[in-house]
Amino acid sequence: MFPLPPRHSPLASRPGRRSGMCDPAVSSFLTQTLCAHGGRLGLRELQENVGLSAQQLQDTLSAAGPRRFLLVEGGQEVLAVTDARVCVRKACDGCERLHLCKQHLMGRCHLGPSSCKYVHDIMNAENKKVLKNHDLSGLSETELQVLLLQNDAFFLPDTCHFYNKKGCHCTQQTNCNKLHVCQHFLKGRCRFPRCVISHDLLDDHALRVLETAGIDRKIALNFQAICDYKHMEFNREPGVYVYRYRNDNWKNLEVRRTKEVKATLKTAPCKQDVPPSEGPSSTGPAQSQDQLPAGVGGKDKGPSSTGPAQSQDQLPAGVGGKDKGKKNSSSDEASKDDKKDNCDEICLFYVWKYCKNKDRCKSVHYHLPYKWEVHDGLNWKELSMMEEIEKAYCDPKNSSLPSKNINFQTMTCSSSLVRRLSTPSSVTKPTFLLTTQWIWYWKNDQDKWIEYGEPEEGNSTTSPSSAIIENLYQADPCAIVPFQAGQHQYELNFKEMIQTNIHFKTRRQVCRRPKFVSSEDVQKIKTGSQRDSSIPNQTCPSHWDASALPDFGYKAVVISNTTSEYNEIKQLFHQTMKNYSIIKIQRIQNPSLWKVFQWQKEKMKRENGGKEVQEKRLFHGADTAFMETICSQNFDWRICGSNGTNYGKGSYFARDACYSHSYCQTTLLGHSMFVARVLVGDYVKGNAAYVRPPMKCAAKLWLYDSCVDDESNPAVFVVFEKHQIYPEYIIEYKKESIREQKETGIGGQKETGKGQQKDTGTRGTRQEERKCVIS
Repeated sequence: MFPLPPRHSPLASRPGRRSGMCDPAVSSFLTQTLCAHGGRLGLRELQENVGLSAQQLQDTLSAAGPRRFLLVEGGQEVLAVTDARVCVRKACDGCERLHLCKQHLMGRCHLGPSSCKYVHDIMNAENKKVLKNHDLSGLSETELQVLLLQNDAFFLPDTCHFYNKKGCHCTQQTNCNKLHVCQHFLKGRCRFPRCVISHDLLDDHALRVLETAGIDRKIALNFQAICDYKHMEFNREPGVYVYRYRNDNWKNLEVRRTKEVKATLKTAPCKQDVPPSEGPSSTGPAQSQDQLPAGVGGKDKGPSSTGPAQSQDQLPAGVGGKDKGKKNSSSDEASKDDKKDNCDEICLFYVWKYCKNKDRCKSVHYHLPYKWEVHDGLNWKELSMMEEIEKAYCDPKNSSLPSKNINFQTMTCSSSLVRRLSTPSSVTKPTFLLTTQWIWYWKNDQDKWIEYGEPEEGNSTTSPSSAIIENLYQADPCAIVPFQAGQHQYELNFKEMIQTNIHFKTRRQVCRRPKFVSSEDVQKIKTGSQRDSSIPNQTCPSHWDASALPDFGYKAVVISNTTSEYNEIKQLFHQTMKNYSIIKIQRIQNPSLWKVFQWQKEKMKRENGGKEVQEKRLFHGADTAFMETICSQNFDWRICGSNGTNYGKGSYFARDACYSHSYCQTTLLGHSMFVARVLVGDYVKGNAAYVRPPMKCAAKLWLYDSCVDDESNPAVFVVFEKHQIYPEYIIEYKKESIREQKETGIGGQKETGKGQQKDTGTRGTRQEERKCVIS
């Protein structure tokens, strides 16, 4: 993954003009993903969430430009940006802005939709049109709230009139309940690059005012970064930097500017975008007082604090000044070391065999899927006896390792910080080897740790498996997840790591530890000696195009309308969609997903006593923004969302294409719908509380394979395990006009000739095979 090249004056274009040529659907999906994670994500995290390659993501962000996606932290993090704004008028006859109740969007309106004079419905026809114009159609109310809060100054508290007009003097000083910030800066129109009025939303007074108004520090940080960038671009002329001063007190500006640099330097989009006379002399971002040491703050790390950042005025003699423009020979190496220190993920490609990115890789290169390090005050250093530490940590009984003075609860070694690096979670990379398999445990009355999904001694009731809980955790590490075990209802709080019985209010400790893998195990996996010989031949289907079989990812192959394969899918589709014509059908060829699907099929067959597993072909109506992700990473309710949870929290499938059609997004070309293979197996009627299928045999701890809406005549299927699905085809289709229907005979006599007569004997089977996936 590479940093994006700087773009010149993208904000100087007209407000109505789009930047670049980025696909609107892809931009919408990226924005939705960013807003679902607080409006900002690291490049690598964003790449993992959207399923694009590093180059694809780079090209997409570059094409969209900083009017849509702003790179900060030296190009390592992405912020969601938009020109969409909420109308500020009390009465408006119609404009190009959103019309919404400000207080409702912030969760503070005490009036209902019928009593409030402002609009509460984000998805009314007028707002939908505005969102579509800004390529934001796929955003939920919560995601739109995040996006607007970090972009639209309308949601900020009022700026202080006296502070802005009276030379930064307000009689109430810190007791003032309004922002002491330049009002023009917040709107991106401050004409003074070195403005004497504060541009800092992150000082104590501003943060207090913002938090009182319902805006937290994270949103403030994002808003600050966006405003800083807009301010810089607003005052930039091609090739020339002109500095204007608001009054004669310019001699005092350097002190103020030094303070502003401390607060905003870490959010600069990249070093090249900073005007030469204002850019910092250091190569890395400054560290604020409340930042943790490099690399600290991840899921496996303990708390810490460091000293304040060092401004240029505090640098030793000889640094900065005349030497400011000279390149420090050690800066590149130091920058690389800093990036490695800030990363807590081990590269899967390197631990498996080879990483083509070499030193450019943003992940840590190590020969094991885990690495323990201790902070010596300056850098992270590798700990000795790595396997001993890892083995102790994997056992939930151990809260520490006395022989090494390591405390796993505080993540310290004596008085020094300790951290654990690891490969990505196995549930996020199901087709990769040497990922980290996380096991979830709860503590019973005897202080014994019981793995989720396993029965407690003397009790046949089981809870959701570790894999299901890990999936939920990866979707939202701060969520409170309800689940059912036997007759009892529980809540699992990921943030507090506590399980609560909803009826009895019994609370139990929960912990998450990795499955131990020794260096010997790693070598066995790499040499293939642990390959499961019971897995059938995992070669791809014989009818696949052998010239389109990628090592990673997928290829979409258009199939000819003269083949039996095409006609089979066409007939399934037209059983309930007679008034629509197919434009084309593409076969999804993803060897990795196919192998996992076949492995799951064989596993279910063994668990079923050797009997064949019921497999159905289903349709899936999805937003076009998710289609590439599904083709690459499979259906995943955590990313693609879920239209209802009446029958459980999983991926929803439907029997009839007409049912899935209602979930398809309309484009200029028509509609797109998936056809998927689904291992429905044995099913039972679902329940909204299910996070996995219920048990079908308590004695043998067997679970059903899926849930349905009606056991006797199922039309909707819910699958909780993504490996039970393979996205096989994408059908592109459109509505037939009346003239076309007459010409083609859709629904008429031409469809009732030989082909249909020949199919009569198998019609019942075909109806059973019809399937639909609902996102």
